[in-house]
Amino acid sequence: MKLRSLVLVGAGIGIGYALSQKLHEDDPDVVVGPQRSTRTASVPGLSLVKGQAQRIGDQASVRSLEAIRRARGAIRDRLGEEQDDALWN
Repeated sequence: MKLRSLVLVGAGIGIGYALSQKLHEDDPDVVVGPQRSTRTASVPGLSLVKGQAQRIGDQASVRSLEAIRRARGAIRDRLGEEQDDALWN
């Protein structure tokens, strides 16, 4: 009885493995094209606009951080806290 169960479990594992291999193999009828869109590559002005948008975004991030630092400094000055254990660095 135990040997028969062991054989059935082994056969099930073998069938499952064979089926898994069959399902994971590539289908020759499916054609995979390039990952990049050819439409965006054919528009040269788009890369220029992307570069400018990135530059503007970087400048906005820097200015935002500077404004936050100035606001924190102003808060410290208003509260008159010169030395505090929880400083905002």
